[in-house]
Amino acid sequence: MADTMRILSRDAFAEVLREAQQRARELDPSRWPLLRQVDAQLEFMARTTADGRVPYPEERARTTVGPLAARELESIDPEFADQLEELDYTFHRYPLLPKGPPLRRRGILQVWTGRDAFRKLILEHGEPRTVGTARADFVVHADAAGSPQFQIVWDGVCAHVRAHDPHQLTIDGAPGWYGELANRGWVKAGATTFRFLVEDRTPPRSPAAPTPASAAALEQLRRRRDAGDLYAVIDAARSDRALVLLDESVDPHASLYDGEPGRALDDVAPYLVQFRRDSGLLDRLVTEGWGDAWGIFLESSAEFEAVRRHLRQFLVVKGEGQSRRLFFRFYDPRVMRTTAEVLTAEQRAELLQDLGCILYEDEDGGLRELR
Repeated sequence: MADTMRILSRDAFAEVLREAQQRARELDPSRWPLLRQVDAQLEFMARTTADGRVPYPEERARTTVGPLAARELESIDPEFADQLEELDYTFHRYPLLPKGPPLRRRGILQVWTGRDAFRKLILEHGEPRTVGTARADFVVHADAAGSPQFQIVWDGVCAHVRAHDPHQLTIDGAPGWYGELANRGWVKAGATTFRFLVEDRTPPRSPAAPTPASAAALEQLRRRRDAGDLYAVIDAARSDRALVLLDESVDPHASLYDGEPGRALDDVAPYLVQFRRDSGLLDRLVTEGWGDAWGIFLESSAEFEAVRRHLRQFLVVKGEGQSRRLFFRFYDPRVMRTTAEVLTAEQRAELLQDLGCILYEDEDGGLRELR
C-alpha cells in the first residue's frame, strides 16, 4: 500500500474504486483468472457502498483483494496493486471514513487521567510516535526509571497502537499488545488512560453559516490569533457542541476545575484554550457559537499554565458585604458585560494581570474589549 493514503473519506473511496475498476477492465479480466476475481470483488465493493450505503461487518470481511494484489500484482503493476490494497484496507474500515471530500485531518492522543490530563500529542499521517514515562517522544507522568510504553501511528483512517515489551495495553476495554483506535477510542498504558480523537471529525447537526456579526468578530479575532497570543475560556455548560470542538482540535485546552471533584464536572466546566495558527478551531467556535454566549476571548503573552492559574483565582469570589463565597461566571459574556461596568480600577488591574485584554460579545453581537 502507498505511504500516503488517498482514501480519507467516502467520496475518495468511490473515486479510487472507479479508477481501479477502469484499470481492471483495461487489463481484460477475461484473459486472466486473477483479474476476474479482482473485478468481481471491486464490483461487490461498489454494490455494497452505492447510494451512501454502509456495508455490514460480514460484508466488509469478505474481500481479499488487498492480499491478492500484494502477492500477485506488486511486481507487475505496483500502482494498481497499491490502489487495490488501499481499497481493501479502507473497505474493511468503511464506517470510519467521513462523508464528503478527503481532508488530511490530524490525529490527537490526549492524556485523560492523572496530573498530565488534557495534554495532547498531535499525530501527522504516517509518523510513528512513542509514548511512555521516559525516553519517549511523548513523556507522560515522567519517571526517571520509566520507559516507552507503546507506539502509535495515525494513517488518516485509524490509529495503530503497539505495546513496547514488557508493557501490555488495554485497548477499548480489551487487553492486548496491539490494536486499532477510531475517533474517541481509548487506550490504557500502566496507570494512565489516553483518548484518541480525530481533528474536526464530528460535523454539526446542521450546517453553520456565518452571520454579519460573527464574520466581523472572526476577522478581528483571527488577526489576534495570528499574532500568537489569543486564548479563550469556553463554557461547556452552554453547549455540548463546544466541548466536541475543543476535544477534536489540535489546540491545547484544559478545564479550569482541578482534582477529582473537578473532573466530575467535565461536561459543564469552563475550559481554557490557546489557539494555534494552523488550526481551524477559532473559525468553528465563532461561526457556530457567536451570539449564544459560549465564552470569552483573552490576549496574553504568558504561557498556558500561567494563564490558567491566574484565571482559576476568579472562579469563586466573595461578594461585597457577604461572608459566603460565590461562583463567578466571568467567562460568560453576559456576566462580563455587567462586570465591566462596575469594576473598580483595583479590581480591573487584578483581573487583567498577565492579560493584555478580555474580548467578549456585546448585546448587539459586536466585539467589546476590556483593557
